[in-house]
Amino acid sequence: MTQVKEIVQVLQAHFPETIASKGDPVGIQIGSLEQEATKVMTTLDVRPQVVEEAISKGVDLIISHHPVMFRPAPNLDYADPQNRMYAQIIAHHITVYSIHTNSDKAQDGSSDWQAEELGLVDVEPFCPDEDGIAIGRKGKLPQTMTALDFAYYVKEKMKIKMVRLITADNQKPITTVSFICGDGGKYWHQALVEQVDAFITGDVYYHTGHDIISAGLTVVDPGHYTEKAFKAKMYDKLIKWNEENYWKVQIIESAVSTNPFQDLC
Repeated sequence: MTQVKEIVQVLQAHFPETIASKGDPVGIQIGSLEQEATKVMTTLDVRPQVVEEAISKGVDLIISHHPVMFRPAPNLDYADPQNRMYAQIIAHHITVYSIHTNSDKAQDGSSDWQAEELGLVDVEPFCPDEDGIAIGRKGKLPQTMTALDFAYYVKEKMKIKMVRLITADNQKPITTVSFICGDGGKYWHQALVEQVDAFITGDVYYHTGHDIISAGLTVVDPGHYTEKAFKAKMYDKLIKWNEENYWKVQIIESAVSTNPFQDLC
């Protein structure tokens, strides 16, 4: 029998909860460390359709990137779909464990996975958080390209249908790049400080885009759902750790897309 805490101990060794950004609610979200784990599922988000999938497949441990509860629930009225989801998780004895900014900041975590996906070389830490640990990465492209070509490059490498390009000059040469996974628009000034040619992050706000252009920075916004890579990467790691630690649990990757947007290109 393998308990949740045995799996969590290995996760914490690689993605320590202590390095998560201040206020980020990582770790156990719902459930118990003492519970037995027989089937583990990886996902980007924990949404009602993901929980339905977990129930149908007999999953008793969900490992997600995004925490289930970013904000405390004001009540547990089941008229709210989110509250009904919590009730379903509890009723079916599912434990949920989330690895968010501690995955972004850890070595061989989300940021390093994205650097690999983008084909960057000479990769270094980018943008130290309040604890001095970098939440992003920076590096060099295999070759210099224009801002416009760079946007298409990101689109191709991340296997997505569209990106948003923010730049004053489509022909600006791009060689050095920094990025922060997910929503990192508030860190764009650091790209200026570290003098990179371009910055990649999701969910850039309209007025922030104006400021970025005025400052002469080039930004490519691929959206937030590019973090879906977490599902596959965490699946691969759990498969390896399952064999090494003789957990004898079944590992699956969620088949549900939790992207709220449809790209109509």
